[in-house]
Amino acid sequence: MDHELQAGKNIAWGAVSQIFLRIFGLVFFVYMTYRLQEAGMGQYGFVTSFVLFWFIVSDFGAGSYLYREWSRGDKKIPEIEKDFNIVFTLRFFISLIVFIPFLIINYYINREVLLPLVLFFITTFFAIFINLADSYLQAISFFKYTTIRTIIEKLTIVVVGGALLYIWPRLEMVFIAMLVAQFVSIAYYSYSVLPFKFRLLFDFARSKELIVKGIPFLLFTFFISIYARIDMVMLRYMADFSAVGWYSAAYKFLEMAGILAVSLYLPAVFPVLSSLYKSADKAKFAEFFYKSLRIVFSISLLATVAIIFYAPLLVSVFFPETFRPTVLALRILILVHILGTLSLLFNNLLFIQNKEKISLYIIIFSACLNIGLNFVLIPRYSLYGAAWATVIAEAVNLLLLQHFAVWEKDRKLIMRMSLVVLVDSLIMLALKFTGQLNNLYIGTAVILINIAALYMMKLWNMSDIALFINPIRQKFNNIFKSEETI
Repeated sequence: MDHELQAGKNIAWGAVSQIFLRIFGLVFFVYMTYRLQEAGMGQYGFVTSFVLFWFIVSDFGAGSYLYREWSRGDKKIPEIEKDFNIVFTLRFFISLIVFIPFLIINYYINREVLLPLVLFFITTFFAIFINLADSYLQAISFFKYTTIRTIIEKLTIVVVGGALLYIWPRLEMVFIAMLVAQFVSIAYYSYSVLPFKFRLLFDFARSKELIVKGIPFLLFTFFISIYARIDMVMLRYMADFSAVGWYSAAYKFLEMAGILAVSLYLPAVFPVLSSLYKSADKAKFAEFFYKSLRIVFSISLLATVAIIFYAPLLVSVFFPETFRPTVLALRILILVHILGTLSLLFNNLLFIQNKEKISLYIIIFSACLNIGLNFVLIPRYSLYGAAWATVIAEAVNLLLLQHFAVWEKDRKLIMRMSLVVLVDSLIMLALKFTGQLNNLYIGTAVILINIAALYMMKLWNMSDIALFINPIRQKFNNIFKSEETI
C-alpha cells in the first residue's frame, strides 16, 4: 500500500478516536470541575500525575522497544505473541510488587487522598495491559480497533462516572468509573480483536534479552514522566491543591490542542516513517519527513495562536469563576504545544534511527532543567512559574533533539518557519501592550492571516490536505463500487 495512503488511513481512524476521546474527555472533565471544585480537581491532578510514576518500571522498557520492532513489519505472529505475553507477565508481577511500597509510603505522606491513590493505582494496573495491546495494533497499522476500544472505554467512563458523581461527588467515584471502563476494554480486546490471548508466559532468557534492550526506553520513559508531570507534583507540595486545580485545567486545554498533531498525526505516521527508513528508498523517507515537519508545524502554530487569543473565553465557558487564574497559566503553557510537537517528531526520528540513548540523555538534561527551574520559579510565581519552567525546558529540549537527529536541514524551510513565529510573537507583544490581546475580532483576524501566510510561504499545501482526505474518498469509492456490483 502507498505509504501516504496508509498514513492517511491511520490518521482517519485516529481522528475518529480523538474526536470521541477529547470531546467526551472534556465534557467529563468540566462536569468533574463543577462537582469536585478546584480543591477536588487539584487532588485529581495530583493523584493522576503521582501514580503514573510508579508504573515506569513495569516492564523495564521492553514494551516500548517491541513497539519500534513491530512497526518495521518483519515479525511473524508466533514471535509477536511470545514477546507480547512475556511483557504482559513482566508488567503483571512487577506492578504487584511495586504496590506494596506504594501503599506503605502513601499511608504516611498522602493519607488524605490514600483511597483515590489506591483506586487509580488499580485502574492503571489494568490500563498498562490495554496499552500493550494498543502498541501491537498500532504498530501493524490496525488503528480501527484501538479507535473502537477508545470510544467504548470513554463512553463507559462518562456514563458510569457521571452517574456516580451525581449520586456522591467524591474523587473516588471517578476512579471507580475508570476501573469499570478498563474491564470493558480488556474484554473487548480479549474476545473480539487480538489474534492471541493475554496469558502468563515465563521465559527468563528472552525476558532478560528484552529488558536489556528496553533499558534505554525505560530510562527515557522515567525522565519524560518526570519532565511532563513533575510540575503538578511540585505545585502540590510548594503551593496548594487549588493551584494544582487551576494548573491542571490549563493542562487540559494543552492536551486538547494536541488532538491533530500530537495525538492523531504523529502516532499515525510513526509506523510509516519507520518502514520507509528501513527501506532502500531514502528519498521517499526524506520527502515524507519534511512533509510531516511542515504539517505538524502549521497545525501546532495555528492551535497555539488560537488558544492564546481565546483563552479567556474558553476558561469562562468551561470552568467556574474561581478558575480565572487558569487564563494566564494557559497562555504561557500553550507555548509548549508548538515546541513539544516538533520535539516529539525529532524524538521519533532518533528512535527510528536507533539513537534512543541520545534521546535519553537529552530528556535527562531537560527533566533536570525543568525541576531546577520549578524550584526557583514556583515559590515566586506559583502556577505561572511552573508554566514558564515547562516552556523554557521544552525549548531547550527541541534545540537538542533536532541538533542530534540526522536530517538534511533545509535552511530555507527553517527560515520560513522562524519568520512566521517571529512575526506572530511581535504581534502578540504589540497587542499585549496595547490591551487588545483579549479582542476576539483581532484574534480571529490574526488566525486567518496565519492560515494565508502559511499557505503563501508553502508551509502547507493542498497535497497535505489530501493526505487526510484521500482515505475517506477511497472508502466512499469502494462503497459505490460495491453497490454497482450488486
